[in-house]
Amino acid sequence: MDQLGLQTLFSVLANFGVAGLVIIIWWYDHKQLRREQEHHKAETAKLFLLYKEDMGEMRQMYKNNVHLVEAYLGLARDLKEVVMMNTQAFTRLEDAIEKNQFCPAVRLRKDAVGIIEGGGS
Repeated sequence: MDQLGLQTLFSVLANFGVAGLVIIIWWYDHKQLRREQEHHKAETAKLFLLYKEDMGEMRQMYKNNVHLVEAYLGLARDLKEVVMMNTQAFTRLEDAIEKNQFCPAVRLRKDAVGIIEGGGS
């Protein structure tokens, strides 16, 4: 302690006694505790701000995922329609191939021969 601090300490002891010294020590301690609380409060506010920003980013990620799922759902609906149209086209194609009477390679053999020549029953 410097000379001024010692003179102040002796002055307090002379005028107020031990009770005055305890009050001064308590006041300095209370002042230091208040500074520490303010520092802690500022640090906590920073942490909450960071947490709020992180939660905002996570919220945005979920919104982006919803948009992605909606886009995928639209794509799946379009694909379903394409598959249905292709199935219908292949069904028509299969029917046309099976019923093709114009191509000699796939012409059906006919069992009904018409009028029998030479004599009838």
